[in-house]
Amino acid sequence: MKRDALILGKGAPAYLLRVVILVVGAAILFVPLHEGVTNGTLVLLLPAVLASAYAPASPAPAAVVVVAAVLLALVDGDPVRAGVLVMIPLVHLFHVACGLAGVVPASGRVHLRALRSTALRFLLVQAVTAAMVVLIALLPTGRTQPVIEVLALVGLTGVVVLIVRLQRVK
Repeated sequence: MKRDALILGKGAPAYLLRVVILVVGAAILFVPLHEGVTNGTLVLLLPAVLASAYAPASPAPAAVVVVAAVLLALVDGDPVRAGVLVMIPLVHLFHVACGLAGVVPASGRVHLRALRSTALRFLLVQAVTAAMVVLIALLPTGRTQPVIEVLALVGLTGVVVLIVRLQRVK
């Protein structure tokens, strides 16, 4: 063995990624059921979750994400309710797990050190999303005064002009 060779160890079996897909998929199934959507949840989501675990590189994970979003959008209620807030990290984790399982053979091994950058990126995206949700929750829900709307449009126009000018500077 070369002296500078990288020693990775055994790693975890890659089929555990598919187990994660099934567990997170079950949680994604549970949220719309808890919100009151019964027919579409089991008929549309269950086969897509099972297909995602079997073939994570197929279009099935995208179907899970889209169907879950549509089912939650059809439920009346506050857009910043607990079901929606729980679904955000679940769907993201499902997407990441399917992406990883799609490139690693089911009979392969996954070294946990190799997942560090993916985990950090996942946490960063969730932190930014949480900050945006807090900002959205703080926005007023009533009618906006016309003066405020005009000032916002002028401000956005100023930002666009500034970006165009900064891009032209060489």
